[in-house]
Amino acid sequence: MTEYEIVATFLNGCAGAAHPQTFFEEAELANTDDYVRTKHGVDFDKFVKEILPNGQIVYTFDNGTVTYIYEFTEL
Repeated sequence: MTEYEIVATFLNGCAGAAHPQTFFEEAELANTDDYVRTKHGVDFDKFVKEILPNGQIVYTFDNGTVTYIYEFTEL
């Protein structure tokens, strides 16, 4: 298990929201894929996963209305 700081950002273009909703959480996870999968179920396969040079893991999905971004940084 690895401890992560998780930053979840939701951009709602349909509602015309000018500011994204951002949530912070710390969690001990065996697998970051499982965390995102539990939040989005069948849409999980539509997420793009990137591992940045600094080790940060980023998942992004834009369904045309809402963009979901999850950033995992190891603590």
